[in-house]
Amino acid sequence: MDAREFKQRFMPHHQLLYRVAYHLTGNAQDAEDLLQDLYLKLWQKRDDLPDEAIREAYLVTMMRNLFVDQRRLKHVDVSAELKNEEGPPDERSLDRQIDARDEVTQVEGLIRQLSERDAKIIQMHLVDDRSYEEIERDTGLSQGNIRIIVMRTKKKLKQQFQNITKTWTN
Repeated sequence: MDAREFKQRFMPHHQLLYRVAYHLTGNAQDAEDLLQDLYLKLWQKRDDLPDEAIREAYLVTMMRNLFVDQRRLKHVDVSAELKNEEGPPDERSLDRQIDARDEVTQVEGLIRQLSERDAKIIQMHLVDDRSYEEIERDTGLSQGNIRIIVMRTKKKLKQQFQNITKTWTN
C-alpha cells in the first residue's frame, strides 16, 4: 500500500478518531499525539492489516488499545522513577508524600462506602486499569451501563472528597 492509498483508506476517519482520542486523553495535545501514534502503527502494519481495518469500529478499538498500552507503560515508568529516587526527600516533598497517602486512604474509605457493584466496577476500572470490555465480560453489564456507573461514581467520589478536603482546610 502506498501513501496515497493509505490516505484514501484512513483519512476519512480522522475526525472520529480525533474525537475518540480527545475523549480518552482529555486534552488536545495528547489526543493529537495518540492519533499520530495510531497512524504510525497503521503505516508500519499497512501491508499486514486485515480487510476490516478500514472500519471505524476496528480503528476505534485499535486506538483504545494503544491508549491503554501507553497508559500502562507510563504507570510503570512513574513507579520506576519513584523507586529510583536517590537521597532523602526535603521537608516539603515529605509533606506532599504524607498528604498524598492521606488522600489515598480517604479515597479508599470513600470507595468502601459505595454499593458493592459500584465499588467493584470503580476498582476494576481505576485501580486495576481494566477496559470497559473486560469489565463487561466479568460483570455481565453492558459497556454503556459501565460507562454511566463509572462517570457517576467518579463524580460522587470527587464531590465527597472535596467535602472532606474542605473540612481539612477549615
